[in-house]
Amino acid sequence: MKYVLSLAFALCSLPVLAAKVAIVIDDIGYHQIDYKLLDLPYELTFAVIPHTPHSHAVAKAAYQKRRDVILHMPMESARRADLSKNALKVTMNRSQIEQKLQAAFADVPYAIGVNNHMGSYFTEQADVMDWTLGYIAKRQLFFLDSKTTARSQAGIYAQKHQMPLLTRQIFLDNDRSYQALDKQFKLMIKLAKQHQSAIAIGHPYPETYAYLKKNLASLTTQGLEVVKLSALLPADYPVTTAAQTADVPLSLPEQHPVQLAQLSKTQNSATHSPKADMTEPVFVPAIEEPAAIIAMYSQQWDIPELLNPLTLAEIKPTTVFIPKHWILSKPAITPVRSVPFYQLGSSF
Repeated sequence: MKYVLSLAFALCSLPVLAAKVAIVIDDIGYHQIDYKLLDLPYELTFAVIPHTPHSHAVAKAAYQKRRDVILHMPMESARRADLSKNALKVTMNRSQIEQKLQAAFADVPYAIGVNNHMGSYFTEQADVMDWTLGYIAKRQLFFLDSKTTARSQAGIYAQKHQMPLLTRQIFLDNDRSYQALDKQFKLMIKLAKQHQSAIAIGHPYPETYAYLKKNLASLTTQGLEVVKLSALLPADYPVTTAAQTADVPLSLPEQHPVQLAQLSKTQNSATHSPKADMTEPVFVPAIEEPAAIIAMYSQQWDIPELLNPLTLAEIKPTTVFIPKHWILSKPAITPVRSVPFYQLGSSF
């Protein structure tokens, strides 16, 4: 009996592993608040839209502060919205998609992965997703499915190209009221405890920044840890940046804390002139119409009636599609040679 009690005591005294929460901030690159989010002392992940006013500068600052950076690639939505000349569209062929992605990585060379900006129509299409994930796999990066549609093809083609796939479980700020943010934050905590990890996506809204600044510290007391997105990948996955797999690999700056105050001051002087204020791009959030979101959740989890998808109690994360022992596929070992990396710029 005493041996049983000793064993029970030993098991009880084992350290309890903290559940992991990865919080991705989408739509980075448009506003000064991006730098304020970067100044938060937590391992947030920054999803940067390429060819935006602050895309390269914020990505570099995040990299230097050892934050994870991913490419937030614009893709065609269900409303067929023409997001920009740099967006991926279903009418493109393989060469056009690869050139758009290569140009985007030239602007955000610090990216270690990719997720979709909008893309509820694009990610449903087989051929273009095959070409897109095939190219990302060649660059030895992973894909985070923002899951803006239940019919996303990301899982199928991530498995085909033997690349890691992560999936978003929570949108934090569809509704930016404090009550709604709090509800989503608590749902994120619940899911993380149920599955030992959760991935949430937020946006650089002032309300989201204020809420995270106030509440992120509470996660530790609840047995949760805010981690980089890459921390949810298999331990033997070799995290690399897009710069390292370019035709002409770049020498990236050392990773060290940057003087954000000086950087912000520089950005302020460049953006607060009357001309800059008049020409600042309009911020386009990734979330689409509420009806589409409700339909998405209803199909994804086979729920016949769903009044409010934001308060869904149980969301199961998608399994990471990756071999047990990480081996780069043959295409991933050979750098892509379609268009010289250094010839592509933000005006492409």
